[in-house]
Amino acid sequence: MIKRKIPGIFPLLIFTGQSLFAEENDVSGTLFHHVSNGTELDLFPYLPPITLPFGMTVHQFMLVLSVLLILVLYGFFSKKEKMKPKKLQLALESVILFVRDDIVYSVMGKEKGRPWVPFYSAMFLFLITVNFLGLIPAFKTATGNINVTMSLAILILILTFVVGFKEIGAKAFFKNLYPSDTPFGIGIFVALLEFLSVFTKSLILGLRLFANMFAGHMAILSFLVLIFIISPFFGFVAVPFAAFTYLLEVLIAFLQAFVFTLLSCIFISMASSH
Repeated sequence: MIKRKIPGIFPLLIFTGQSLFAEENDVSGTLFHHVSNGTELDLFPYLPPITLPFGMTVHQFMLVLSVLLILVLYGFFSKKEKMKPKKLQLALESVILFVRDDIVYSVMGKEKGRPWVPFYSAMFLFLITVNFLGLIPAFKTATGNINVTMSLAILILILTFVVGFKEIGAKAFFKNLYPSDTPFGIGIFVALLEFLSVFTKSLILGLRLFANMFAGHMAILSFLVLIFIISPFFGFVAVPFAAFTYLLEVLIAFLQAFVFTLLSCIFISMASSH
């Protein structure tokens, strides 16, 4: 049981939005408290938590907040077309151009990929906003919830079948799974594996995003909890490691949004091609 109070020499360990440890919490309970979902939001340490309205959970609040931020930013700047856009507008436009040129067009081609640019731009913006909001100490990472990531993965799975059936037909879709010029027994076995891989690839999309975002936050908290288990002086080692892991999480937040968008684009493109 952790009963030691936070020493005065380590006030910086409490970030602007959370107190990391409470009295009489066990180690596992302390760690999972800061990554688990709930209906209360701890914005400031030592103050009562805020109960979210309408029975909304913290992760649901993060999802709604992410959508609102995207709508406000892009809605505001889309109404102000200028010959010389400001830095923030250039940054927002560069994100769309990055998704269009480096993800959609590079995978699907310009003609086939043009209708998909809005969808994948929205997906990338949504994922990167949710991931970065989770790096704010007062908030939580909604993509650290497997229900969120698997819902996105199921959406990609459904689109894989829908787009495949629409573009090339159901017969050609399943025919693509069967390798040509192979014995019947081997062909059926390979076709079965390919059919299962359609599901497993989408499953891995959700699991990869969840595992990376969840593990990063657990790693940061695990370093900091050692200060209260071993000794306050261990903070000279734990804090630099936690800070390094936090910076690594910033990179991972971008990479996971990129990887999820890129792979989903590849899967749908493959399913809709002969």
